[in-house]
Amino acid sequence: MKLTSKQQSILEIFVVLGVMLLVKDIADRFDAIGAGGIAMWCGILVATLFMKKKKITWKERGLSMPVGLKNWFKSVGFILLAIVSVIIIMGGVVPFISNLLGISVPASATDRFEFFLGKPLIFTAYLLVVIWIGAALGEELLMRGFLLNTLIAIFGDKKKGVVAAVVLHSVIFGMLHISQGVPGIIGTGLVAVLFAVIYLFNDRKLFPLIIAHGVFNSIGLLGYYFSGGNIT
Repeated sequence: MKLTSKQQSILEIFVVLGVMLLVKDIADRFDAIGAGGIAMWCGILVATLFMKKKKITWKERGLSMPVGLKNWFKSVGFILLAIVSVIIIMGGVVPFISNLLGISVPASATDRFEFFLGKPLIFTAYLLVVIWIGAALGEELLMRGFLLNTLIAIFGDKKKGVVAAVVLHSVIFGMLHISQGVPGIIGTGLVAVLFAVIYLFNDRKLFPLIIAHGVFNSIGLLGYYFSGGNIT
């Protein structure tokens, strides 16, 4: 029986996420550094194959540099907006909700970074490869470029369909950070909503989100490194 386009899209999401979770589990069993990034890029590879079959390119999904001074200024504006908003979410909203609910980030969420403390070369390599390529580029490609667009194709591009797609994609993104505990799920879920809104409002351009994602994660990791692992 031939699948409809919506059924095919649903299958693609399950396959991509399934591959990610499987690879993540295997990588974790071998204590691989950057297991999440490895899993993310395996998911991107599978997503690319599905997109190629539909003759969709990553450029069409927003992977391109701004062209012209006006677009560069616009991109910088969205980058600053995203960074400031994420700081408010992670530094204000999430702690408030966490205190209200009496929950906290588990120590294991940051224990995995201890291996590069006091090792500047390893830290720099981790920052560039895992944070920028694995998380910033990888997560934006897969979560906004693939997942959000595929969900919109399933629910429809009317207002209700887009809202449903944004919410579901944010729930999925949040649950992928379950290792960070409930605060991590809430925080990343809210950030996913923010990034989805910016992505759609900015004509589905990924560049500002990739840069904002990388900058914010780098700030957090730099703080962790230079504090000797005393902040979470």
